[in-house]
Amino acid sequence: MLKNKIKSFTLSEMLVVMIITAIVVGMAFSVLKLVQKQIHTIQKNFDKTSTLALFEQRLWLDFNEYNSIKLFQKQNNIRLESELDTIIYAFSDDFILRNTDTIKLKLSITKGMFQSQQVKEGVIDAIQISGESELPNYTIFVSKKNDLTYFMNQDGF
Repeated sequence: MLKNKIKSFTLSEMLVVMIITAIVVGMAFSVLKLVQKQIHTIQKNFDKTSTLALFEQRLWLDFNEYNSIKLFQKQNNIRLESELDTIIYAFSDDFILRNTDTIKLKLSITKGMFQSQQVKEGVIDAIQISGESELPNYTIFVSKKNDLTYFMNQDGF
């Protein structure tokens, strides 16, 4: 009578397989969660670095496009003027305003310079901006070359 016995797994063998499968799937989801956190952190750092690079590039372009650049340390802003336009960079604790554009960076003006001399207020041709709160040891230094036209257009010539 037992000659037609069908080969199969016992109930206890099936339970062991299901428990092992649940443990492996649980570990896989834990690893997936860790990987997702790492990817999120990498994406945040990439976005921050990209925003800093774009800000620095925009500041370089503005510095070399506008004739007059003035630092107002008390108001924590820079005013760039030309015959056609004026741009104001206003530095706040959590963001920077470039006229009406909001740049979400925590930067602060470290020092302004004119002809290699540090100045607190007034005309500048170089500026140092600290980005320590965004990235460790991150500093932006932007300068412009004053040509002869600049000096001829100043008061006193």
